[in-house]
Amino acid sequence: MKKPHIFLLMLIAAALGFQGCEKVIEIDTTNAEPQLVIEGAITDETTSQVIRLSKSVAYTEQSVFPAVRGATVRVTDNMGTILSFTEAEPGVYRRLFRGRSGRSYKLEVTAEGKTYTATSVMPARVVLDSLSIATETFFNEEQKELYVNFKDPAAEANFYHFKMFVNGTQIKRPFPYNDRFTNGNNISTQLFYRGDNVESVKTGDVIEVEMQCVDRQMYNYWYVLTQSSGRGPGGGTTPSNPDSNISGGALGYFSAHTVQRMSVTVP
Repeated sequence: MKKPHIFLLMLIAAALGFQGCEKVIEIDTTNAEPQLVIEGAITDETTSQVIRLSKSVAYTEQSVFPAVRGATVRVTDNMGTILSFTEAEPGVYRRLFRGRSGRSYKLEVTAEGKTYTATSVMPARVVLDSLSIATETFFNEEQKELYVNFKDPAAEANFYHFKMFVNGTQIKRPFPYNDRFTNGNNISTQLFYRGDNVESVKTGDVIEVEMQCVDRQMYNYWYVLTQSSGRGPGGGTTPSNPDSNISGGALGYFSAHTVQRMSVTVP
């Protein structure tokens, strides 16, 4: 007659044991300290080259990035030319000149008592041949797709980054490409834009593409950014800041690259 009581006591003891093993998990939602964000580019166009400086914001705040004013910004090439940038507007530093393929450019930014540096080498220009539109069928639905066409040089490894605009609106994602498996080939690569801020293109839309020949570090930056933003295999990886080529603890990038632009009207 005592067995039911013993069994009940065992159940109570087990329940208390499980309760005692519960662990309270506290999630630290403390926002990280703001960091300097550098977005800089030197191109092979005779234009106002731009270095933008801002501060990162907490994930709980709106995406309004405070400008960093009063910084000292300069770029030095491997020929010893020193180019000082002027703050044309809050956080935007400009200098009119043309970058040259084959040259190495070193950026030096001094802001709020700290110095940050980055180096990028401008590759040789690869000619953008054409843009083409193909109509393809997915799940019984016809969709118009964009292809970028060019001849990849066989003499060296090449790295590319594309920007795509539809009727003046830039597709949010970056489009990195390398010639690891296509070295020396005629390339026709599709820019997969669907799922970003433009779902489809239609007849009459104007598509513009900017082709950049970038160095390996910048290709890696854009590639990791693509993966971490949900476009990698299986949906991407956990969102994070890609490794920057900027030393000193700043976020962002500094890129010396060639630029070509071409547009096509969707038939």
